[in-house]
Amino acid sequence: MEAVGPLQIRVLHHLWSHGPGTVGDVHSVLNAESERTGGRQLAYTTVLTVMRNLVRRSILDQAPVGRAHRFTPLITKTEYQQAMMRQACIDLFGGDPRELVRSLTDDEQLAVDLRERLLTALA
Repeated sequence: MEAVGPLQIRVLHHLWSHGPGTVGDVHSVLNAESERTGGRQLAYTTVLTVMRNLVRRSILDQAPVGRAHRFTPLITKTEYQQAMMRQACIDLFGGDPRELVRSLTDDEQLAVDLRERLLTALA
């Protein structure tokens, strides 16, 4: 599975946390978030295109509901996260998950106690 873009992941996060929705639902929520954070407003057609692209990639399902369409994730958040971590492990750490964990233990931006727990788990 290939990684999705920033706007696509925002759409997915909304659908994962709120369940299936229409383009109108997602458009409203994303624009409300953008308003709160000072981001730019999105056109309805932009959100529609993003969601249709996710359908084309078999990440969302699209089903007619009256005059609208309801979009439903075909993969869970956990499944997506695990697929992305497996791919990152392959791409960045030669497929060795221990190297991924070692990289985290060297990250000084992580809390010391978390880094220590990771080291213990690695041992």
